[in-house]
Amino acid sequence: MCIPWKKHIAAALLLLCLPFILIGCGGGGGGGGGTRVVSGIAVKGPIAGALVSVYRLQLDGSRGALLGTGTTGTTGDYAVKIPASITGPIVVTVTGQPGATYLSESTNAPVPFTAADSFSAVVDNFNPDVPVAVTPLTEAAFEKLPLILQQKPGTITPEVLQGAVVAANAQVGDLFNVTDILAPPADSATYQANLAVIDQMIVDSKAGGTVTNTTAVMTVINQATSDVNPAAPAYQTFVDVFTTAAAQVVAADPALAATVANITQQVTAPPPEPDFSDVTAPSVPGALSATTYAVNSSTSSVVLAWQASSDNIGVAGYDVYRDGAKVGTTTTAGFTDPSVISNVTYSYTVVAFDAAGNFSAASAPLSVKPNQASLSVTVSGQLSGDLTSHLDLQAPTAPGSLSAVTAAISGTNSSVTLSWGAATDNVGVSGYEVFRNGVKIGSTGTRSFVDASVASATTYSYTVKAYDAAGNRSSASAALAVTPNQASLGVTVGGQVSP
Repeated sequence: MCIPWKKHIAAALLLLCLPFILIGCGGGGGGGGGTRVVSGIAVKGPIAGALVSVYRLQLDGSRGALLGTGTTGTTGDYAVKIPASITGPIVVTVTGQPGATYLSESTNAPVPFTAADSFSAVVDNFNPDVPVAVTPLTEAAFEKLPLILQQKPGTITPEVLQGAVVAANAQVGDLFNVTDILAPPADSATYQANLAVIDQMIVDSKAGGTVTNTTAVMTVINQATSDVNPAAPAYQTFVDVFTTAAAQVVAADPALAATVANITQQVTAPPPEPDFSDVTAPSVPGALSATTYAVNSSTSSVVLAWQASSDNIGVAGYDVYRDGAKVGTTTTAGFTDPSVISNVTYSYTVVAFDAAGNFSAASAPLSVKPNQASLSVTVSGQLSGDLTSHLDLQAPTAPGSLSAVTAAISGTNSSVTLSWGAATDNVGVSGYEVFRNGVKIGSTGTRSFVDASVASATTYSYTVKAYDAAGNRSSASAALAVTPNQASLGVTVGGQVSP
């Protein structure tokens, strides 16, 4: 549909002004109290110069009140301010406008992203710290969402809506073999390969000259994801178009062969869809416990384990939260939080979910304080006392009284014999490293070292460091300047060698 130019300008200005009107009068669920930022990246190849609109998500899965707008940057990145009071489900929509383009993976050329082109991403619970990718896959999940909600019995509550959002994103992710479709595609080779195949599908659809945008391909994808049934004609059409494009992508870049083959296998024989009418949540995970490991002197990892939940159909996975913020998802009854600050208390909880998007209540919180250098300490609540003694983190003292004796080897070369006072350590000194002009030249288990051949009449700076069996190293000794004089013989020095 063509929009007259003046009307197009007026509509664009209205869209730009509306969020400020809404925010100014408390509309769109905003209220006063500042703003927060929805950020992420729009990719079908990076989408540059496109309009980004953030909306509330309504209980039927459609867009609600407009919360804020912005424009994508040259790499597809965006940041849109919305009222600080906004929580819960939102929709991020990226729409073409004059001058907007995306970079084609197939041709490596910019392609107009027109007003007819639009991708959305739906988020179950807005978190300003988590970026939101907007791609053809997230668009398929957005289109899938209302169909899932239609299968839910009874009244759609905000909790049911959030669960359906998770289920829609997971279903599309499962179909295309992508773990998290809202995460940046750059983090996943599989995600990037999918986008390359979809781009080739778009290139092929335009080859006939009748299609000038992404809508034809997105219609094929959306019809397939609306009913993931390999026997359905719409799904068969999608498989035919997808596999043809996949073969072209591999021919152009053979390095993608294995990744694309895995995607094609998944698309050709997709996992069965969950029973989205299921509204029974899994049981609460129980017996949450932790084991901590020292990563270094200031950070630790926390290995969590819990009793598996049960469900009327089956548990799909678990979300793990630290201090109320989700830190990961796992399909097993265990999770490792790889790096946290030691000697700080954290509260962990775990929530189980099923394939239909039903979530259990959170487990009882587990308070974990990884002690500095704690080693394999199993806890059920507060960790035990400080266990620093189990890990040697103390370095030896610096060697002292460094001195040297030089001996002429020839008219131009000399040897330098170094000796020093012993270092001490809480466990024991294992050896010493010797440095000439800041470069390590050797190690020794004794308190002396011979630098076998250096040029005479040249000044060198020697230092020594002690180390222990745990790998702790002392600071360097005081530097000793040594100038072996030509044909000097057995000259003891305590700094500059005498003439």
